[in-house]
Amino acid sequence: MDKKPPKAAIAEALKHPNGWVYEIDEAFKNKEDVPPQAIKGAWKVDQNGIIMSDFIPNPNYINPKGT
Repeated sequence: MDKKPPKAAIAEALKHPNGWVYEIDEAFKNKEDVPPQAIKGAWKVDQNGIIMSDFIPNPNYINPKGT
């Protein structure tokens, strides 16, 4: 999937070298407990905190709005 990371994801990547940045459904914004099905997908982050891969969609994501 060719999905460009938003500016917030790019900034978050800098805080998580060698990790992942996840896109979470808006219904769970600012929540501590996010169920796996609320994760839209993720980008892999390299050792310098730069997003290095295409967006990987979560096949188990369930849109609570049904759209």
